[in-house]
Parts: sequence; structure tokens; C-alpha cells
Amino acid sequence: MKKISIAIAALLLTATISVAQTFHQALFLDGYRLAYRYNPALQNEGGMLSAGQFENLTRNNFGAGSFLYPMDGEVVTALHPSISADQFLSSLPQDLYLNGSINYNLFSYGWRNGNAYSTLEANVRAAYSATLPKEIFEIVKKGTSEMNYDLRGFGVSAAAYAEIAYGYSYKINDWLTAGGRAKLLLGIDKVNYNLTRMDMTLSGDVYMADIEANLDLTSRWNKIVPDEEGYLNLMSLSAKDKWKLPSGAGLAVDLGIVATPVDGLTLSASLLDLGGMLWYYGNAGRSRGNITFTGVDGLTIEDIEEGRIAEQFNGVKDEFLNSLKLKAEGDKVALESIPFNVNCGVRYDMPFYKPLAIGATAGYFHQSGMSYSEVRGSLAWNHFPWLGVTADAGIGTFGPVWGAAVNLAICRFRVSVGYEDGFGGTVPYNGWPIKANDKSLTLGLSYDL
Repeated sequence: MKKISIAIAALLLTATISVAQTFHQALFLDGYRLAYRYNPALQNEGGMLSAGQFENLTRNNFGAGSFLYPMDGEVVTALHPSISADQFLSSLPQDLYLNGSINYNLFSYGWRNGNAYSTLEANVRAAYSATLPKEIFEIVKKGTSEMNYDLRGFGVSAAAYAEIAYGYSYKINDWLTAGGRAKLLLGIDKVNYNLTRMDMTLSGDVYMADIEANLDLTSRWNKIVPDEEGYLNLMSLSAKDKWKLPSGAGLAVDLGIVATPVDGLTLSASLLDLGGMLWYYGNAGRSRGNITFTGVDGLTIEDIEEGRIAEQFNGVKDEFLNSLKLKAEGDKVALESIPFNVNCGVRYDMPFYKPLAIGATAGYFHQSGMSYSEVRGSLAWNHFPWLGVTADAGIGTFGPVWGAAVNLAICRFRVSVGYEDGFGGTVPYNGWPIKANDKSLTLGLSYDL
């Protein structure tokens, strides 16, 4: 009996439906003017102006190594009959998550007034997530006769919103500074799609699934108008029904404290993006449909490279999209949290050579049901006033991680670049991470006033 390629196809489908992170090196990178984003109690010496900073974060709790296995000089997929179900399934988490976020800074302005430092900035942010339940892969390896499968964990979500933030920090005394930021959030677009029921049966070499799902969709720019039968046509947007108000509104806060109890020792703690959004879903729908899967047996990595899986994947995609015939439902309002971070760190400037600093950071992140935590050791070198360099390494929820950042001053301009990643490499021909992955990139430019 042929085994279907739903595992790879579903994973690809999940990953293609979609990318604010915290800059961990901010505590150690002298001269980085947006360190208040890591902890609102971190102050600059003087005024600054920044525009165009870009931050990107992606995370997943699985890797290509869970689906690829070496065998007799070649690489086969987990669907190969020689790979046992226990061997394959034991490498998977209960739910496979893919999360990501983007933060684009339109402008940031900071100014000092005595012991106080204030900031004002505007950002455009986006966050996305996708969840795939492990039970889908159990069906692939074991069939549907062994147990009842609950596939309601499958879902995708994406949101875009604008953020206006005001920050204020105050140096209470020689060793203690406290700060906070208040944020007004304005929703642009949001979509949630999740399965409420998915019953699967097997007939010969064909899998058949009966699907029920909910879709909540809102857009600042267009409204989807139901047809005469009450179905939503996702390919037809009505420009005449533009929304006059944001699709959502919300509030969030950042809180932080920095202490320097002894010379050279800095302690930092912060809570970022604690808040939520009230979204108005101008289009809500419920779908019910059927989808069938067929596939190949003994699929190797070379087969995928040569495109053998493309035909199966396209068929699965078409069947899946055909099952999404959405019956319009009433408008809906929902209060939803935004991704948040908790961070703490310690830095010690070496007494025998002040430009050299060592320390550690720890962080916790939560987004759409997925939690992530890590601890890093850090080393920084800030010998020149125009150059700062820092690097770190540690362990996170998904394994070992590392990061590095540079801050370069040219006249009054400061350019910062930071990169973080996990260990484990990628599949050469497509760049998929072999192990569960935590990756981020930060690029920024500021000007000292």
C-alpha cells in the first residue's frame, strides 16, 4: 500500500502561509541607541534620531532532520518503509510550531532632561504563526485504524499593526534606574484559520478527510462581500466597502529596571509587550469540505530535489483550497494578546580592562501558544568610542544558540547589525534548518543629535 506524502506537503503548506524581537546584545553593545527596546530603563547620554531599523525573528520547534534519514549512502524521508513509526514519531513534538515576527521602525526620537530620558517612536509590526498537530504524521505512518485522531490543532494566523510608543526612564539615584513605555496599537490586517474537525479514513491507497474549519478575516483596505448563496469569495475584494476605521485597537506596556550596585556591575530586568488587541473581524466564515491524498512509497531526498513531490504537493494544495468554501457568518470581535518577552541580564566590566565585559542574559518568549526560553553567556569589547563588538552563546528550548552584533560610529551616525541563530546547519539545496531553529536579524541606523 502506498504511503501518502501528506507529511511533507502539509509541512510545506504550513510554512508558506505567512515573518518584535528583543535585541539580546543591547545590554553589552556600548553606543547602541535603541537599547531601551531591550529594557526601557537603559538610557542614552544624549538625544538621538533613528529611522528604518528592521528586526526579523523566526522560530520553529522542529527541523528537517526529523523527516530525513541517512540510509545506504542516500537520504530517505520519514515516509520510507524502513523507517519505523516509533523512530519517526519520537523525534516530533506534540504540536509543530512555526512562529515569526517583523518590526520596522518608521522613526525613533530620544531626548534627555536631567536624570530623565524620553523616547517617542512609531513602528509597523507583523506576527505570524502556524501549528500542525503530530497526529497528522501518526496517520501517515500508522493508518487510521489504530486510534481516533484529534487534528483540531491545525491552524494559521497572521497579523499586521501599527504601534506608537512613548517611553520614559528616570535615574532614581546613583545605582538605580526605572523605565517604562506605553504603546498604542492600531490593527491593519488579521487572519485566523483553524480546523474544528478533521475526520480521516483510508480506502486502498487513498486517504480521505472530512474537514470543518473557521476563518476570521479583517482588512483595513477591503471587505469581502458574500455572494447570493452567502459564500465568501476570497479572490474577490470589494473596494467600495473600505473600512473607515482601523481593524483593531489595543494597548501594551514595557517595564524595566537597571541597577548598578557596585562599580562595573549592571543588573537588568524587563517585561516587554504586555498587552493585547481588540480585533474586529469584518469577515467571518465557516467551511466544510472533503479532501483526498495519494502519495508515493520510499521517497528519497533525491526524488524531492528532482521535483517528484511537486505534483503530489500541488494536488494536495488544490484539494485543500477547494475544501475552503466559506459560508459567511456574522461579524466578530475578539480580544487577543500580542507576543511578549521577559528578559533579564547581568554585565560585569573587567576592573583591569574596562572595555572588556562579560555577562549573561536569560529570556522567555510567548506567541500563539508557543513558549521559548534561553540562557546565554556574553562577551563584549568596546575599546574604541566608534566601535563596539559583542558575541554570545548558550542553550535555548530548541538547542544551542549563538549570536553576534556590531555597532559602528561614523561621524554622528551609528550603524548596528545583529544576528542570532541556532546550531545544526541547513539542508543544502533549500536552506531548511536541520534542527529546531531560533533565528533573528537586526539592522539599524541612528543619528546623534
